[in-house]
Amino acid sequence: MFRLLPPLLLLVVLGSACATLRGRADELARNGQFVEAAAIYDELVTKNPFEKELVSERDGLRGKALGQLLGNARRYRLEGIDEKAEDDLLRFLDRRAQWNSKLNGGLESSLLEEMEGTHKHLRLTISSPAKLGLALTAEETLVRKRPLLSHKEMVVIQREMESVVVQSGKEVCQRLRDVPSDDAPHWRELVSRYCRHWREFAPEPPPAPELTAAPSWTGQVGGLDSARMELLRTRLTRAFESSPWFSPAASHHPELSLAGRFTTLRDSRSVELTAPYTEKVPYTDHEERTETVEVPYDVEEEYTDKNGEKKTRKVTKVHTYTRSFTVAVTRYRDVARTFEFHALRLSVEHELTLSSSGVLDARRGPMSAVLQDHLSESAYEHDVTFGPGDVSPRRANFTPPESWLEERVEQMSARFAQTLQEHWRESYCTTPARTLDEAARCARAGATLPTPAYQVLSEVLGDDAARVPSLFVTR
Repeated sequence: MFRLLPPLLLLVVLGSACATLRGRADELARNGQFVEAAAIYDELVTKNPFEKELVSERDGLRGKALGQLLGNARRYRLEGIDEKAEDDLLRFLDRRAQWNSKLNGGLESSLLEEMEGTHKHLRLTISSPAKLGLALTAEETLVRKRPLLSHKEMVVIQREMESVVVQSGKEVCQRLRDVPSDDAPHWRELVSRYCRHWREFAPEPPPAPELTAAPSWTGQVGGLDSARMELLRTRLTRAFESSPWFSPAASHHPELSLAGRFTTLRDSRSVELTAPYTEKVPYTDHEERTETVEVPYDVEEEYTDKNGEKKTRKVTKVHTYTRSFTVAVTRYRDVARTFEFHALRLSVEHELTLSSSGVLDARRGPMSAVLQDHLSESAYEHDVTFGPGDVSPRRANFTPPESWLEERVEQMSARFAQTLQEHWRESYCTTPARTLDEAARCARAGATLPTPAYQVLSEVLGDDAARVPSLFVTR
């Protein structure tokens, strides 16, 4: 039964817990771990909001933590380790915002110096490549630095960096639109996507002959009803529409087939179960004991009275001796027992085989994606209660087949998408690219470019060529 602690005892317990937490926080502070120590004091103040000493200690630790973080940032900056400096600056700004802390003059001055150091570093890593026409490279760094630049102290730097990156992207877009692109639909689509990325316009070409519309589906998966089949087709169609093969403007619908089977087997059988337990069994034992016996006896003794005459008198004395005897005692021993009872053993097994195949590249064999999986579960069910053997009623609780099947459909969708990407790469990235159109066609895979394709694209885009595949990744 749950019982409330007496008020005095409750205060003692809470006080002991607080003392333990405070001791741990003070130890962290002695070791220079001010951020961690301040976090524990936050917890203590939450529990004791009116204890001024705790609030004062917490505020002092917060100040030391902020000073430590900003000091680390300044030290790394002076050592030329800019990335680590900005990591600690971010932690400083995060904590300052979280704690709503006001800075003293020294910290304000250090913060301004660190912001200036960050500004110089970002001009080097963002502005410089942007001004060289490497807008995607600059944007990649900008995205990585967004958590830092999102703080209100950094808003001026953020606007400058975003402006220079966007301007670079717009200028590169203009340059790419002027590149001759007759009979190069993949290159023209790359340019269109690049410009659209920077909210600029570039005409989108008609779909290249390799591209298709959403597939039409044939075939059936045994064991799936119409609703589940529709779910499967919908998820796979969505994966196809995110693949390199798809264009919403294409007119050709490839025919892809579905096959496989979903089965569920259930079984129920009566079984006899055994629960071990221990019983304390009484038995009679004999125990040797000893006792001290005092036997009185009378003796005559002489004494001299006050007149000096010798007389005799009887006195009682005690004779002491020890005797041993045996007594019967009841003892208990642990005896292993078993409790036998009947139960139902229920089992269920789901098994799924899925495959999708079809011809997407007439020069090659069919693309095929396959998934096989199964789930076996079993449990006992009964209404028996037997405390000594820790036996209580049980009910089987199995994974619902609908949720298990939906997870497998998601897995099939991911495998299907990966297979489509690999099929595109094998079709259009294995032969060395010689033209911008061939390199752009390979980039549609949304994966790392092979060296020949990178070299062709880098002649126009420089190092940004490595980041071009990201333009084709559907998010």
